[in-house]
Amino acid sequence: MTADILSTKKWNVSDILGFEVFSQSGDRLGVLSDVISTGSNDVWVVKYEGEEVLIPALKSIVGEVNVLRKKIFVTLPKGFEDIYTQAKSADGNLEYNGYTVYED
Repeated sequence: MTADILSTKKWNVSDILGFEVFSQSGDRLGVLSDVISTGSNDVWVVKYEGEEVLIPALKSIVGEVNVLRKKIFVTLPKGFEDIYTQAKSADGNLEYNGYTVYED
């Protein structure tokens, strides 16, 4: 499978697995670990500290795939980062998008 994202350069999906993925603000989102093929577009699985972020591989989202530097730059839709952002509350509980997550 090859892809053509905002350029005439083509690459195989297997060539970009393991690349670091960064947001438009320069935040490291993780490493591209897998690609899920759907009927309409691929979805990239980006892993960071045991968590997975699913990013649609669309021309409107993927800004650059730099094969030489092994880096991918994406422009996430508004509110996308809020879905995956995690924070510790004052009592040490993990919170996801305003909900407290209790671990067993």
